[in-house]
Amino acid sequence: MINIRLVIFLFIGISHLSIAQTKKEIISKIIELNSLDGWDGIGNPVLEKNGLSNDSNYYNFEKLKKIISHNELFELSNHKNEVVRLYALDELMGKNLELINVKKEILDAISNKKMIQTHSGCIVDRELTYSIIYHNYWSNVRGKASKPPYETDEKKIELINLKAVNEDILLRDINSEILKLDEDLFWLIYDRVFEIEKYDVGLKKNIINLLYKYNNSYAFEYLSKNYPEEFKKSIYNTYFDKYFSKAKFNQVNQTFYLFNLAEFAFENTSIDMQNKILKKLKTTKGWEKELGGSFDAQIFKKYNIKL
Repeated sequence: MINIRLVIFLFIGISHLSIAQTKKEIISKIIELNSLDGWDGIGNPVLEKNGLSNDSNYYNFEKLKKIISHNELFELSNHKNEVVRLYALDELMGKNLELINVKKEILDAISNKKMIQTHSGCIVDRELTYSIIYHNYWSNVRGKASKPPYETDEKKIELINLKAVNEDILLRDINSEILKLDEDLFWLIYDRVFEIEKYDVGLKKNIINLLYKYNNSYAFEYLSKNYPEEFKKSIYNTYFDKYFSKAKFNQVNQTFYLFNLAEFAFENTSIDMQNKILKKLKTTKGWEKELGGSFDAQIFKKYNIKL
């Protein structure tokens, strides 16, 4: 009996040691690749003898999360390696949201401005961590929206998703904090932030600042929709006369804002705004490098425009 107990004890001890070594090995591999990889669509990926991938951390983290506890997952959300940390945060958002402070994570990431390598499909890029965390939560909100079974109408599904975004208290709170920041974040963040139909009036001055100081086209559209009288009476003229006229639109964000402003002008048949936009396109060149193809296909050809 003593021998049997000893064997069992040794077996359990060796098993625990093996699992501990496996966890450490997987984390080391994730750090070695140091890339936040999404699923590449491969059903049977090529793995090493130890079951790990030398090509994609997606499979490595999938293996890791099967053998760690919730407490260990939470610990990894504070890991010094940003890739490990982001994998853990994303997993917690889907299963144990109450364990993390999403707003703090996003705002801290905005302050730090860290970037990491990402790999989605065939696209390898470098992305800001605050955008990754924000979009993970944003996607989580949309993904959990209650949709009718077998609904295939994309427009109806999008309306359901937008309703969920507008009703999510935490997301609205995060967005409000972002709008209070006097800085120009990645343009796609504002595309998401302004999916909220109406914010507290106290944020109006912050939104006006985004327009005047950073030429934020999403702020422009929000103000025109929610404060139409004030927009027509003062905001529109102040922006174009005092700020738009001096803007260079050379940075990536700025080119997207200029494109959105152009779309707004032509979709709403605003002749005055169209003329101002076309004049700016003739006197600046930054947009040609970043969005020349988009301007050509969606503005120039669509509306028969020649510069």
